[in-house]
Amino acid sequence: MQTAGWSVMGTGTIATEHMVSAIRSVGHEPLWVVSRNNDYAKSFSEDLAIPRTSTEAQQALGDPAVSFVYVSAARSRRGHYVSAAAAAGKHVLCDGPLADTSRVVRALVERCEHSGVALAVNQPLRASNIHQTMGRLVIEGEIGALRSLLIMRGAPSQSPNRRSEALEDPSDLLLDMSVQDIDLARFLTGRNPIEVSALPTTPGDGRRQQMAYAMRLDGDVLFQAYESVTTAEFDSMVMLAGDQGALIAHGTLNGKASGTLVRRLGARNELIPVRDRDAHCTTVEGFVASIHKPTPWLCRGEDCIMALRTVEALAASDRKRRTITM
Repeated sequence: MQTAGWSVMGTGTIATEHMVSAIRSVGHEPLWVVSRNNDYAKSFSEDLAIPRTSTEAQQALGDPAVSFVYVSAARSRRGHYVSAAAAAGKHVLCDGPLADTSRVVRALVERCEHSGVALAVNQPLRASNIHQTMGRLVIEGEIGALRSLLIMRGAPSQSPNRRSEALEDPSDLLLDMSVQDIDLARFLTGRNPIEVSALPTTPGDGRRQQMAYAMRLDGDVLFQAYESVTTAEFDSMVMLAGDQGALIAHGTLNGKASGTLVRRLGARNELIPVRDRDAHCTTVEGFVASIHKPTPWLCRGEDCIMALRTVEALAASDRKRRTITM
């Protein structure tokens, strides 16, 4: 791959712990750090050996050596940086979700399309070798006709942000979880939600800290999920069940290890060996390659729109206490 420069917009934990090294793993180089807080930008650049800092996005985007932008800012700032990058003609990889609502994300997608730049969402769950293997085995008919999908996860998947004032409240974390899980469901099954139903919260319950919901996907596939930020962290599970068997992944959603994959056929469990690889490096490599050749598994802005539309339908289901048709 041709060496190219990046600007990192925001100083979040994912950027600190994963994405800067992932950018370097493909032979590219982060050249700028942009943050509204000058002290944060300088500290980030010193920790990760990035040469230039700024509090103004335009200064970094005006550098002709910068071809790509990675956005790791708080959700409320992501749209600002994506729009600025699109106006400057820079390709964008952004942490998801891109915004709080599907309407705002649609506007961002249209802006990038109008400017002729690529917009991808950093969705490591799609880059997981285990999840990609699960999707391939379903397509190959290894568990027969797909009937249902179950996702269970507890506790935040990422370590706390090093900026204490940047920590998100439980409702923000649940939004992130739901968007990730719904996108993963669409990725694994190749199907879209038709009807959604949330288990209603208790009136006067305050901020929601756990969530359970069910969906009917096209092709008559059922999807159920449980997400929590209050339970002690347990081994996450993703299960695809067919009429002949099941695929069960453990520990793939906690952001700490690649996890394990088991195929259950004929009342017997078979451990499927899957080559371990860094999902963040895979994401950056896939994003850069997609500029010249389509990368089918990569999460696009359109996928983020669908996930947020589904989350919005779940919120309506909770509020109205009934099933919502998409």
